[in-house]
Amino acid sequence: MRTLLCLLLSSAGLAAETKFKLVLEENFEGTALNEKIWNIETGKRKDAVNSEKSVDVKNGQLTITTWTDTDGTTYCGFVTTRKKFAITQGKTEARCRFAVAPGTQSAFWAQSETYGQGGPTAAATAGVEIDILETTGVMKGTYQYALHWGGYENPATHKESNQRFTTVAGKSWHVYGVEWDDAGYRFSFDGKVVATDKKCPGSKAPEYLLLTSESTAKSWNGERPKGGYGPKEKSKNTFEVDWVKAWERDVAAK
Repeated sequence: MRTLLCLLLSSAGLAAETKFKLVLEENFEGTALNEKIWNIETGKRKDAVNSEKSVDVKNGQLTITTWTDTDGTTYCGFVTTRKKFAITQGKTEARCRFAVAPGTQSAFWAQSETYGQGGPTAAATAGVEIDILETTGVMKGTYQYALHWGGYENPATHKESNQRFTTVAGKSWHVYGVEWDDAGYRFSFDGKVVATDKKCPGSKAPEYLLLTSESTAKSWNGERPKGGYGPKEKSKNTFEVDWVKAWERDVAAK
């Protein structure tokens, strides 16, 4: 009887287990991004310029270098899957390494095309900014997760939740991830859940992925050195990505 009861409980547990289907596996092979999946978005953003010149694919990894030209222009990299790939209530991970200087922030994150529409009460359907790995030069090798919903412009409707982790992780390769559903968000580090967030509504909107660097002269991410970061070949202001994966819940398993 005890053996039968254990088997029944075990079977029930297996039946309730969430199953996922791999929908993206990017290992950055070759010397260029796969244009069917990725965009390099360009143009002025904050106190810098997003440029293809900051993005390199080599030796099986993506490297985004934030650097400063002789004319004082600082260049960043903004790589996204906007309008090409998105996931809905699933999970995503990336294996990353970073060395970020003051005045720069680097991130692995997700965003929806309809973010902010309808204010905070409509966040579940409009989508959420999901910052899975966000770091700046003033964080000195540590990182945080952050969630934003309800829009950006109006402080009365903009909502956010975040947690900073004290582990100095930047110089080594680690896997950063998130899984989300109606119940909230579960953030992971090297495969282990390190934070759960139920404050933010679980996004039901398709979320595209971003791998980015941004730079400001002086902001919450620190103050950019007066001479900038130096030319690209000498800049040590980098965000490296070994691979990116994404999964959606298996419809047959729901």
